[in-house]
Amino acid sequence: MYRVAMIAASLLVLGTLSAPAETVLQKANRDGVFNIARSDKEMDAAFAKAQQTLGQFLDAFEAQAPGTGSFLVKIPISDGDKREYFWVNELTRTGNQFSGRINNRPEVVQTVQYGQFVTFPRSRIRDWMYVDHGKTLGNFTTCVLLSREDPAQAQELMDQMKLACERHGS
Repeated sequence: MYRVAMIAASLLVLGTLSAPAETVLQKANRDGVFNIARSDKEMDAAFAKAQQTLGQFLDAFEAQAPGTGSFLVKIPISDGDKREYFWVNELTRTGNQFSGRINNRPEVVQTVQYGQFVTFPRSRIRDWMYVDHGKTLGNFTTCVLLSREDPAQAQELMDQMKLACERHGS
């Protein structure tokens, strides 16, 4: 299992699956994570889509056009056999090296802290997101997690974030 933060803390962060009575919006207001099997095919597909479209993010990040902002990437952090995925904000880039601040509170790994400055290569980026004129682009891992939630609540959160997710099987 690995732990995946759903949405960057600067927007919202969803909690764990362990509280079934909790609504998706209640989870969104906690700084928590989802437990995801390492062999999760949908999450692997989200990681692959983020890698395939990373150029779109990098072009927008470099341009910093008016109306765009909140540029974040998601990276894995390991601590022994434990792995947790974190959103990183306040990004800077030099070639294929990125730096920024951890934007989620760790729940499993002890090797980073919220707000810690980290440097990592482009190859470690597993997801990306930014806001373009109020619409959230990227954030493919959140779309996978939302596809597993109550459809009405998931749609409410997608509407709130202005996040468009492709529907699986459609």
